[in-house]
Amino acid sequence: MPQRSTPDVTNTYFTSLDERPNGGRYLAGPGCAGPWSAALQHGGPPSALVVRAAERRAADHVLGTGGTGTFTAMRLAAEFLGPVPLGEVELTTRVLRGARTAVLVEGTLSAAGRICLQGRVWLVKEWDTSAVAPTPDTPAAVPHDLPDLGADFPYHDTIDWQSYTGSMVRPGPGLVWARPEYRLVAGEELSGLQRVALVGDSSSGISSELDWDVWSFVNVDLDVHLSRPVHGEWVLIDAVTSVGTAGAALARSSLSDVLGPVGSTAQTLVLATR
Repeated sequence: MPQRSTPDVTNTYFTSLDERPNGGRYLAGPGCAGPWSAALQHGGPPSALVVRAAERRAADHVLGTGGTGTFTAMRLAAEFLGPVPLGEVELTTRVLRGARTAVLVEGTLSAAGRICLQGRVWLVKEWDTSAVAPTPDTPAAVPHDLPDLGADFPYHDTIDWQSYTGSMVRPGPGLVWARPEYRLVAGEELSGLQRVALVGDSSSGISSELDWDVWSFVNVDLDVHLSRPVHGEWVLIDAVTSVGTAGAALARSSLSDVLGPVGSTAQTLVLATR
């Protein structure tokens, strides 16, 4: 493989190295690093990258089959098959189901030939159902003087956290506004499901019930459901973790934007002593 210089990843999670219709190669920047190891990515950025790839593949599929309308990503089911390292990763996608009203795309992310993450994304054709939906709330005012999560690792520092309750140094449920300050890739705004995947994978940290110095509680999956497109840059995460008796825990969150409730997340956590 020819040598290349390291791309500039300032203020982006990933730099695109090679975009293809069915995926591409990307360089994960320092802002992807999570709390468990400086060499491993937080689950949010690679999950959001899978969503982006699925959105691109679905758009090509709809165009190529003569379809019409806007298809919006509304659901992500991600499975972490192994740690996702910093550095170069590769994504491939395939359309599993293409109908007039919904498209299902599978994305597979690998590093050095090893599959790290697989995700399935449902995209739904938009049409006006506002007549049968609840009236949106008056837009909420997001505070700008609340504490952050009290953590110190690269991914944490790429998000503007405004925490009513919830901390990575104190146990208990959390209620936190979150706004990514990095782009996923240069020159693109985050889509709604990208944004939610990026911050929603933090639900288990926001609502941690165990001592980080004694326990690890890595999530092996991330399920995200949306009821409508996300409005604005901010996501309110109302998270709680239930610790089980057999080596697992469940982190759940209700999601809102400035107009009101918009979705939910769930994560299965594997418990281990450190």
